[in-house]
This record gives sequence, C-alpha cells and structure tokens, in this order.
Amino acid sequence: MDMYVSSLLSTLYGSSLALGNASVAGTPSTDVLAQVEQTLAPQRAAAAQLNASISLSQARFSGLGQLKSALSVFQDLAESLAGAGLSTRGSSSSSDVLSVTTGATAEAGSHDVSVSQLAQQQILVSQEVASPDTPLGTGSPTVIRIGTGETSKSITINSQDNTLQGIADALKEAGFDASLVRSPTGTALELRSASGEGNNLSVNVAGDATLRGFFAGLEQTQSAQDAILTVDGKSVKSADNKVEGAIKGVTLNLNDVGDTTVTVAQDDGEIAKNVAAFVKGFNALQDRLDSLTNGALKGNSALAQVRTQLDQLVRSAGGSSDELANDGLTVSSNGRLQLDTKKLNAAIAADPTALAKLFTDEGRGLADALGSRLESLDGQRSVVGFALTQADNELETLQSRRSSFAQMLTVQAQALVQLYSQQNEFGGASSILDLFA
Repeated sequence: MDMYVSSLLSTLYGSSLALGNASVAGTPSTDVLAQVEQTLAPQRAAAAQLNASISLSQARFSGLGQLKSALSVFQDLAESLAGAGLSTRGSSSSSDVLSVTTGATAEAGSHDVSVSQLAQQQILVSQEVASPDTPLGTGSPTVIRIGTGETSKSITINSQDNTLQGIADALKEAGFDASLVRSPTGTALELRSASGEGNNLSVNVAGDATLRGFFAGLEQTQSAQDAILTVDGKSVKSADNKVEGAIKGVTLNLNDVGDTTVTVAQDDGEIAKNVAAFVKGFNALQDRLDSLTNGALKGNSALAQVRTQLDQLVRSAGGSSDELANDGLTVSSNGRLQLDTKKLNAAIAADPTALAKLFTDEGRGLADALGSRLESLDGQRSVVGFALTQADNELETLQSRRSSFAQMLTVQAQALVQLYSQQNEFGGASSILDLFA
C-alpha cells in the first residue's frame, strides 16, 4: 500500500521529501521492506545533501527578508523626520477615535475627521475536532489552494501533516494567519485574512474527501471590510486602520468610530523627542544587522554592503562629526549613535532651526541622507532586492529538484516492493527490468 512505501521513504530520507503517490498492491512484508531499504540506502547521502542545501537556502532567503524588513522600518522613521517631520506635532481631540503621526510634508492646520467604520479582517473557523493531533482523512496528497483575488498559493497536505496541527503549521509556513482555537469541547482551525473588503479568502481543496469536507465547512464569523471616514467633508476608504494621505504628511491611526479634530502644529519641543526616536531606531537597526551577521546572513555580501554604506553615511551626513558632537550626537566604535540629551536640549534652546538642519536640510541632513540611501538599498533593483531574487530562484530550483528526486525514489521503491514480493512469495520476476517490460 502507499502508506508503507511513504513510511519507508520517510524513514530513509526524512519527511521533508515531497513523496509521490503511485500505488503498490497488497501489504509488503517486513522482509520485503528491509530488502527495499537496503537497496535504496546509498541514495540517503544525496537526499541529506539536498535537504541540507534547501535548509541553508531557506535560512538565507528568510534572513534577506528580515534584512529588507528592518531597512524598511528604519527608512519609514528617517523619512518621517525629514522636512517638517522633525518639528511638527499632531494631536487628536479624541484619542479614543484616533491618534496622529506627522511626517516630512505635514503642514500646520486643523481638520475635522469622522470615522464611521473600522477596517477588519475576515475570520473563518472550522468545525471542531476532538484532538489537534488526530489524522484527518487517509493521508493521500491533498492540495489546498488559498488566497485573495488573483493572489493565491497551493499547500500540499499528506500523511506527514494531515492533522489539525499539521495543517495549521503548513498554512503558517506558507504565510497565512492560521491558528488553533481550543474550547472545552474540542479544537478548531481559525483563518484570518488581511484587513480590507478586497481581502476575503477563497479556499479550494482537491484530494482527500475528508479534507474537502472539512474546508467546505469553514464558517465565516467576521467579514473583511474597509475603514470608512470623512476628512474635512471628503469621503475616504482604507483597507487598513492606518490611514495615510487623507491629510498631507499625516498618518491617522484609527481606534474607534466617532468624531474628532486633528491639529497639526509647529512645535520645537518635538525636536528632542524625535531625535531620540531616530537614535533608538538606528541602534535597533544595527542590533538587527548584528544578529543577521552572526546568524542567517553570516558572510553575506549584500549585508556587508549595507553595513558599510550605513556606517559611512552616518559618520559624514548632517555636517561634520564635530558639529554633531556639539549638538549631542556621536558615533561609537561599534557604529551605534550615542545621544547626550543635555547638549541636545541646549542646542535646541539656542537655535532650533540650526539643530533641525543637521537632520533635515533639503536632502543634506542626516535623516534625509539615510532615508534616501535606505530607499536605494531596499528597492527591487537594489543590492538587497537582487540578493532576494537570487535566493528565491535558488530555493525554487532546489525544491523542484527535491520533488523530482522524491518522485524517482517513490517509483523505484514501489518497483522494488513488487520485485522482491514476487521473488520471495511467488517466484516471479527475477530482475527489476522485468517489471518495465
């Protein structure tokens, strides 16, 4: 039977191989399986090497993704402090309704905002099962096609992961928000989409009848919807509760329905707070780069280029190192920014405009320069973007090779089971070639 061959190959090569599904008649004996195992054993080294290569490639791809994400987070911070962002303050007359963040292009003024609906995710919940570790169905390969609109992914479930826990883990590995919900009566699978009315999930299943019925029974407990608000009388819809662009240079963070007045004001008192946030964000980025340097991206050339360029830039942008030091900002030997708040506050009190220009000065300040450089490092055609594409292509090639290898092993194992079964029990074919005659 299939399960015997799959179990044998999993024992030999590990469950990471996407094993095939050709059938074997009857139940092979222990002696037959031992003969097959002995014959296929020399393939184990090749399988182990292939799996190791895939693990390294996956780690590199994940590390590059983390690098890209870390750069993007700090880029957003740096760009928010460019222009007027360093010295403007946004406030809401009702913080229960929303909070406000100002950016580089924010302008002083007052705006009436009314929030009538918050954005939310779609939530799908399955029927409960007694245990998350109990197999569902026969374990035959089943393809779950899940996605939003034209964007979807296929996840294959087989005898290695056809439990509720295995299915949830496979969905999470594919990037979906899947979790288990436990109650006194059992455990259910919960799926959540991204927020916004255009992000409803579609789920199609091909394969095992039990799994088809399981996913057909998903119940929607919450529908996806957009946030709806008016700003100065103009209607605005957003798939997310973080609304950008409704007010120039301002981000509205929606918390609840209701009315509020948003005020943007010039406030030199914001400079010290924003400089401190900039220093904290830059040092957090350096910590993340250290972690990647010592882990998934050890020896990676893309990461090395990023570190070199950031170090050069932070030591030269915004004026001379003496100017920065006089205003309370120095660079330590390990590339971290150090802030002397007494010197910073004295510089702000003496000349807030001059201090602000160290960070944002028509593209020449520290925040300006870092934001611009990070954009070039993080883009699709950047050194990080190119490395990500290269790693993705390499991983896809290795996974395709592993799939082909697994199919070959499956066919070989099934042929050997037939051969040795005939030899041991029926005096049949004396050569594996006879099985293909």
